[in-house]
Amino acid sequence: MKYRNILSLVLAGALTLSLAACGTGNNSSNSNQTEAEKAQTTTAQGADAGQEGTSQAASGEAASTAVPEFPEGDVSGLTIGFSYRSASDGAYMTTYFNRAVSYAKEKGIKLVILDALDDVTKQTTQIQDLIQQKCDVIVIWPVNSEASVAQAMQVKAAGIPCVTANTDVVDEGDQYVTCFVGPSNYEEGYLTGKAACEEMAAKGITNPRILYVDGHTGNSTMMERKSGMKTAVEEAGGTFLDDQSNDGSREKAQQIAENWLVKFKADDFDAVMCYDDNAAIGVYNAAKAAGREDEFTIYAAACGESSTVDNYIAKGYLGYMALQSPLIDAESAIDMAANVAAGYEPTQHEYYIDTPVINKDNYQDFYISWASSEK
Repeated sequence: MKYRNILSLVLAGALTLSLAACGTGNNSSNSNQTEAEKAQTTTAQGADAGQEGTSQAASGEAASTAVPEFPEGDVSGLTIGFSYRSASDGAYMTTYFNRAVSYAKEKGIKLVILDALDDVTKQTTQIQDLIQQKCDVIVIWPVNSEASVAQAMQVKAAGIPCVTANTDVVDEGDQYVTCFVGPSNYEEGYLTGKAACEEMAAKGITNPRILYVDGHTGNSTMMERKSGMKTAVEEAGGTFLDDQSNDGSREKAQQIAENWLVKFKADDFDAVMCYDDNAAIGVYNAAKAAGREDEFTIYAAACGESSTVDNYIAKGYLGYMALQSPLIDAESAIDMAANVAAGYEPTQHEYYIDTPVINKDNYQDFYISWASSEK
């Protein structure tokens, strides 16, 4: 897969967007609709940036199939519908949303993107709206992987191809989904965990004892990352001493770590692993406050914020993580959706983006900041 050059992408905020409200039925949860819930339609005929970098794939066999490049020719008559999980749930979500809108504008394709605000009922209603608008393809970033099976089934029943983005439906829903585009959460966890265990082994730490901070209970992304990390640890002869959920809160991750640091002495465990960089920062804050930040290394399955790279990984405060760019994630979803809308038939279900594993020693080989697009 080609790792995209994103230097030309940070001007997204300067682009003019055309906002068009879209009805969401009579669901009572929509009574206080905001601008973030309305359709955002882009129809510009901007020039194709068309810039590609060299391959930096470092995510194993799972990333072996590339997302096809944006289709050539006139695509201005095609419409992509996108039911988005939540545009305001952290920097990654906001950056992805903004880039999807601006990238579609640059490519001259019509994008109708609706923000479900992490509400399953709202997402179902919005998908029905997109079906009524006769979109050429509908993209779903599921609020809930199980609930989105029924949503994808409705899309397919309407004769419209359905693409899932970033987070897939559960396996039984695959029959209704044309393909998935996004990171391999398992590979992120596995390869980061493997790199961490190899680093510990080089320091003489065998059979590593791990404390693990998990995310939202039942979330497929979290479960897959945890499964990957745990597999890598077990392959190294290690074990999870304890794992607790922070429910997506940095503050809760810090509280969990504070309790661990009271319970465990330096010789009682070897490292802390987390499902993402936000949790890892919470753990680091607790370790620093206790004056114990040099006693162990903190790893995370994935990093989705530029500030983490700049302020923590580059300085060596945090160890290995898989670098997951929201810009590449968003562009890949639009590229695939446009191809499917134009008649392309995917050859397999999963299409994974590159998520190279980085630390302070190699991050410069893979990283171009997307900080200006996080706002």
